Amino acid sequence: MLRKKLLTFSFFLASLTWVNAQSLDNYISKALEKSPLLKDLNNQLQSGILDSLLINATYKPQVNQVSQAMYAPYSQNIGYDEAISNGGNFAALLNIAQPLFNKKIRKGQMDEISLSNQTIEVNKKITQTELKQDVTSQYLTTYADYLQIQFNQSTLSLLKEEQALLKSLVNQGIYPQTDLMNLSLSVTAQEIAIKGTFIQFKNNLALLNFICGISDTSGVKLVKPDLTIRNSFDIGSSPTMMKFRIDSLKNVNSKLMIDLNYRPKVSAFADAGFMAVAPENIPHNFGTSFGLNFTLPVYDGQQRKIQYDKTALAENSRSKYKEFYSIQYRQQINQLSEQLRLTDDLISRIKNQLSEQEKLIELYKLEIEKGLVRFIDFLNIVNNYTATKNNLTLSEMNRLQIINKMNYLK
Repeated sequence: MLRKKLLTFSFFLASLTWVNAQSLDNYISKALEKSPLLKDLNNQLQSGILDSLLINATYKPQVNQVSQAMYAPYSQNIGYDEAISNGGNFAALLNIAQPLFNKKIRKGQMDEISLSNQTIEVNKKITQTELKQDVTSQYLTTYADYLQIQFNQSTLSLLKEEQALLKSLVNQGIYPQTDLMNLSLSVTAQEIAIKGTFIQFKNNLALLNFICGISDTSGVKLVKPDLTIRNSFDIGSSPTMMKFRIDSLKNVNSKLMIDLNYRPKVSAFADAGFMAVAPENIPHNFGTSFGLNFTLPVYDGQQRKIQYDKTALAENSRSKYKEFYSIQYRQQINQLSEQLRLTDDLISRIKNQLSEQEKLIELYKLEIEKGLVRFIDFLNIVNNYTATKNNLTLSEMNRLQIINKMNYLK
């Protein structure tokens, strides 16, 4: 039963080259296209445009129609004082109000919306950066499994080639039957290892699809990612530093708006219609009125100072966060650069070791045909070669993971 499953699995591996090839860029594009958070941020930007229109609309003339029909019954012993209620009130007025001298207040409100939109733009950029980094990281993890499957398949082919040769040598009495049994066990172990790696590959591929919002579960051929360091490491252009600058401008604008709220406010008004105390008087009580409203804040319990203090605290927090971020940013660059240098050195050493192991395997294959070496030694060399090759794959993927972090520093 196990053999049957492994044969089916081997057929799948052989058919991998016939399924659709998917590159890292394809997955990143899908993730950006499907992300609900990015869609939400785009909607927030559109909402900001509508907020600007609303502010402009509030400073245009405001026209309202006001009607009132009120009757207050009165008798000698009950009812409102007729001198106050007039017995009733019937009115229908068209009111017009227009705020005056509001250019600075309107500008401050528009600047507030503009800065909020800039914050959303930066959040959008940060979200895109995080999404690209997450997708790239998961793609590299999945691609490592993909490479390991291919390499383990090549190792399995090598063992099966030697298995056919060893059978002949065992029949000739050159090698004992135990060597053939050890080789058979190694072949089975390699097949089981491939099966386990394949399951791991499918799980990681499913997680990659999940991150990107892809529902397709069919097999894919992953394309080797071409990652190079693209980041200029200019902290001033990083999204987080841009956010700090916008927050600083928000605090400045907030203080300006506090000051503007304590300036005198003037608005003009006018109305036209009728006001009468009895319905029969309505035809004779049509008229109009107009004038100015003037408001000057005198005392509010020191609310202005409290708002100043709050703004100062917000600016102090922003400054401390910015300072800490600057230190962390430089530390990350130095740490990742050192990791990359050490990993490059490790990969070079592993490749040299692989080269020597490959030469040794070829020598052993020649000497096995002549019965000059122990076959168990050959199996040990193959196992060591497999471990070294897997270390190379992990190291190369780790190197790409480091580059991924360097490219998407926020």
